Amino acid sequence: MSERPDEPREGAGGEAQPAAAGEPSTSAPAEPSGEATPERPFVERRRGHPLRETLAVLGGALLAFVVGLGIFNRVVMPQLIHSGGEVRVPDLQNLTIEQAEKALKPAGLTLSRAGERFEPTVPRGFIIAQDPDPGTPVRGNRRVLVTTSLGEEFSSVPELFGQSRRGAQLLLERAGLRIGGSTRAPSGDVGQDLVAGSDPPAETVLPRGAPVALLVSTGPGPEVFVMPDLTGREISGVRRQLEGLGFRVLVPPAAASVGPIVSQSPPAGSRVTTDAQIVLQATGRLIR
Repeated sequence: MSERPDEPREGAGGEAQPAAAGEPSTSAPAEPSGEATPERPFVERRRGHPLRETLAVLGGALLAFVVGLGIFNRVVMPQLIHSGGEVRVPDLQNLTIEQAEKALKPAGLTLSRAGERFEPTVPRGFIIAQDPDPGTPVRGNRRVLVTTSLGEEFSSVPELFGQSRRGAQLLLERAGLRIGGSTRAPSGDVGQDLVAGSDPPAETVLPRGAPVALLVSTGPGPEVFVMPDLTGREISGVRRQLEGLGFRVLVPPAAASVGPIVSQSPPAGSRVTTDAQIVLQATGRLIR
């Protein structure tokens, strides 16, 4: 039986042998080269855009970063915080520094002083404020800042003699005090409407905000005398002395006008002015 001219011949090893010259080839057709041929029209290969591809890659990377950061903050970070040993800050107010340090020690917290201020309702040396606030959840080894009380603030009454009422008010306000009222009276030491004294007097130590009363002068007044004890003295001589100072001396009509004085009005120790009326009574017996 004769061989078919279109089938490949087999060699001794059973391998396909190339066709002889002049015989048609039965091998697989070659890959298209992209060039135009009479049998296939020209096909242009489409090329990509590098800038668009780069932006797409960067956008995907940024989105992945944002998503990962959100997961870290909401899931991973709380777990790390809780796993670090969270404690709650105890209440330290109205404790001394030593008592507060003992209260913080079991929680692994330390104490630091933030300052001092005057607080009249809390004794000196006791805690009046803290940061963080009581009950705040924190991690161990956190510092707690505290402010301690200086107690009640005191002030010294300034010297107000010779000041106007407005000037005295400003001095008292600067010292942390206030005017508690004023009394007007004659004074020969300072002019009219000036402060002649204060109650309590200058340099007295008072709690801050305490009132200070003022004595304001109405100007020079009549001369004031302290009534002496005239009992036992001769009435005629005493009468002449008092009338010489400008006093009016009266003796009751039925009373004796001579002899030692047995009673007087106003009594001894009274403060009198020259317009006061003095009444004297005597025994009527002459002193020999």
